[in-house]
Amino acid sequence: MSVIIKNLSYVYSPRSPYETRALDGISLEINDGDFFGIIGHTGSGKSTLINHLNALARVQKKYNENATLEVCGIDLTAKKPNLKLLREKVGMVFQYPEYQLFADTVKADVGYGAKNLGLDKEEIEIRVRDAIAKVGLNYDEVAERSPFELSGGQKRRVAIAGVIVMRPELLILDEPTAGLDPRGKKEILDLVHSLKQTCPTIVMVSHNMDEVADCCNRVAVLGGGKVTGIYAPQELFAHRELINSLGLELPTVTELAQYLAQRGLPVSPSVIREEELVEALLKR
Repeated sequence: MSVIIKNLSYVYSPRSPYETRALDGISLEINDGDFFGIIGHTGSGKSTLINHLNALARVQKKYNENATLEVCGIDLTAKKPNLKLLREKVGMVFQYPEYQLFADTVKADVGYGAKNLGLDKEEIEIRVRDAIAKVGLNYDEVAERSPFELSGGQKRRVAIAGVIVMRPELLILDEPTAGLDPRGKKEILDLVHSLKQTCPTIVMVSHNMDEVADCCNRVAVLGGGKVTGIYAPQELFAHRELINSLGLELPTVTELAQYLAQRGLPVSPSVIREEELVEALLKR
């Protein structure tokens, strides 16, 4: 298992008038090799949950006497968990990661994490070249440029390269296509699919159900700080009422499939991917 969570709770501003229980006895498991989606309305606990996976939010002993939080084999309920090892094994790409770019050159920005691992210069150079190539950029063209001179999509690729240079076992993506135009979204989603080859387990938070349907093999639905269910995408998007209750929309392909099915075409209303719908229509 990449992640084992049992009875995890978290409270903001405890013992104050603003006390808020963001997580309330969360339990779930993420298997090695999963592309695991996390969805829910604003305030459902998504960000608080993923922040626990790389210890940006620490386990509160008072509220978690019987809790389990194990990430990539590291017990984060321990008194002194190995956070250095955790940061090597778990990479997080925040929403709008390009806002975290800081170095004078792309090469320096991407290599910052690897340098902090104490690797020698030769290994850092190898990793930086590899990471830049994996995000679809040309090393010779961008390495010595300022990251702030690049386009929005290129900046996001550089930011992602700065995470995968660590070669994490678990990659966490928080709204990876937020703020991008349709072309930029498609490019980043294509990149995310390619990263699965080198980052075996991926967790993605998204409000975009097209992305969830396209990428994920399992999806956890959060509400009120609890896991209300874990579904395969086909099963999840068969529940229109549930998706509507979360203030979300069905994947575009599923909406179209249901529209066609209601009008007599032999198309399954649970279709979630373009190729499945195209195949059904061609058969028709």
